[in-house]
Amino acid sequence: AASAAASASGRTCIFEVVARPTAVVRAEPQLGARMLTKKGWGARFFCGEVTVNGWLRLSHEPGWLLADLRGIGGQWEVAKPVGKDAGVELDVPGYQPQGLCCLEVCDPEGVDVWDAPGGGSSASARPPDPQRRRRLRRPGELLFARARDFGGWLRLQGEDGWVCASPAVASGSPVGPLIDEDVRRKSGDSSSSPLRLRRARHRDWWSLSDVWGAARRSRIGGALSAEEVAKLKEFERCALNASDSLLESCALLGGVNGLVADGLITEEELLEPEVHCRQHLFASILRRMAKKDPWLGPHFEPSQRPPPLPSEAGEEEEEEGCSSSSEGEPDREHVQPEEEVESREDRQQRHMATPTERCCALCGAAVFRPQVCSQCRQVRYCGRDCQRGHWALHRKECRKASPAEEVAG
Repeated sequence: AASAAASASGRTCIFEVVARPTAVVRAEPQLGARMLTKKGWGARFFCGEVTVNGWLRLSHEPGWLLADLRGIGGQWEVAKPVGKDAGVELDVPGYQPQGLCCLEVCDPEGVDVWDAPGGGSSASARPPDPQRRRRLRRPGELLFARARDFGGWLRLQGEDGWVCASPAVASGSPVGPLIDEDVRRKSGDSSSSPLRLRRARHRDWWSLSDVWGAARRSRIGGALSAEEVAKLKEFERCALNASDSLLESCALLGGVNGLVADGLITEEELLEPEVHCRQHLFASILRRMAKKDPWLGPHFEPSQRPPPLPSEAGEEEEEEGCSSSSEGEPDREHVQPEEEVESREDRQQRHMATPTERCCALCGAAVFRPQVCSQCRQVRYCGRDCQRGHWALHRKECRKASPAEEVAG
C-alpha cells in the first residue's frame, strides 16, 4: 500500500549513483537497516519519494538509498538526479536532520489531508479524487511530514495521509519550496503557500508529533477545536521553557548528574552535540507531560525516533555559531562551539565541570555548553556577541598562548 501511494502522483525522477565503487540499498531508510543490494557507480534508477533527510525510495524495486552520506566513512554525495530531472525542486527545501519536518497550517481556510496524493507532473497536474479526502486541518494546527514526492505532496507522520504543499499543484503550475518561518518573518513574505516550515532548534519533532497524534486520536476524524490547538502549543512552550531552565540550573550548580539520575537524559546522549542533548531533554519532558495529562495520556503512543544523520555546521545551530570577517575581530576558525573541538573524553567529563569553568569570560553568565576560543582553548563565552566584545582584551593573551605563534617566535 505504501509503494502504491508513493507513486500515485504519477511522477518519478531518474537518479544516478556517483559514489565509488558502490552504493548500498537498504530495506528501511536507516543506516543500520538490512542491506538488500548494491548499485555500482554510474547505475541509474527511478525514485518516486524522498524522505526529508535524504533517503530515496526506489520505484519498480524495493529498497532505500541515502543520497548523501554527509561525511560518514569519508563519503559525501552518493546519488543525484540526472537528465531532465537534474534541476528538480522539492517543496521542503534543504536537509532536515531529525528525519521529520514540522509544518504549520497558515491558510485561513485550512488544508485537506488525503488518503493518497493526486497528480503532480507540471504538464498534466490534477487534484486528488474528492472521494479520497479524509479530513480538514484548521489554521494554526501542526502537521509533521517525513517524506515528499516529486509532485508537491508530503507524506505525514503521526497520522495516515498526504497533504498538498502548494496550491499550484491543482493548477498545473510548477511547485515551489515552502517558506521557512525565519525567512518569512525577515522579508515580510505574504506567500499564498498553505503551509509554513518551522525550524527545530531545540525541539524534538518526533515527540511533538506523538503529542499531536494523541490529541487527534482522541477526537472523531482528528478534528481539533481552536482551544485544543492553543493548548497543544502551550504544551510545547512549557516543555521548551522547562528544558532551558533545567539546563541553566545545571550550569549554575555545576553538573547534569541530576538529569541523568532522574531519567531525563542518558549519559550516552550527553556525548552528542548540544543541539541533540537539548532535543532529547525537550522530548523527555514533553513525553512526561503528555502521559500525565488526562486528555492526552490515554491516547499517547511514543514513536521510536530513528538516529539522526550528521548535520553540517549551520543547519541546526545557526544561532550558536561564531564567525566574523571584520578587521580586528577573530577569524571563524579561532572561535568555535566547544563541541567542535572537544574530545570524546572531554565530553564524558563535561557534566562534572565546576560552575566557574562554564562562565562566560565577558559577562560571567553560566553556560551549559560554552563556546571556546579554538586558538588558545582557554577562554569560554556564552555567545557570539560576548566573544566579539571581549576580543579586544583577549587578543594579546590569545596570541601569547597560541602554540603555533610560540614556535614561530
